[in-house]
Amino acid sequence: DELGLDFTVAASARELCESCNVIYTQTPGSDTVLELDWLQPGTTIIASGSDQPTKQEIPNDVLKASKYIADLIKQTSKVGELRGALQAGVMTEADVHAELGQVVNGDKSGREGDELIVVDLTGTGAQDAAIGQVAWDKLRNL
Repeated sequence: DELGLDFTVAASARELCESCNVIYTQTPGSDTVLELDWLQPGTTIIASGSDQPTKQEIPNDVLKASKYIADLIKQTSKVGELRGALQAGVMTEADVHAELGQVVNGDKSGREGDELIVVDLTGTGAQDAAIGQVAWDKLRNL
């Protein structure tokens, strides 16, 4: 009610993925929470769980199929989603499209069509605060 938006509770993760094109994950778990074949074209996944060396919310095939954007490659390769894909040998750091700052300042492209995008946020304090403020401002102005 506070934001004046309607929300629908999905019966399952699959139902949610099949009906949304923006997915925000926020778990500390080592079990993945979605599957590649559940996703719509043009989906953006923002993975922002409690990062640690055992966490992996996003399956490696989803990461490999995506335009993968890291907040900081040095962090995501150690405690983010990228870590699992690197360990499994399905991605290298060269497969990373960009760091978030490169997209924000225009050095690298963001969305260019209906590609799958994964944004892996391991937590840089300044970025977290800025993202939260922008999200709040946008929601408040809806």
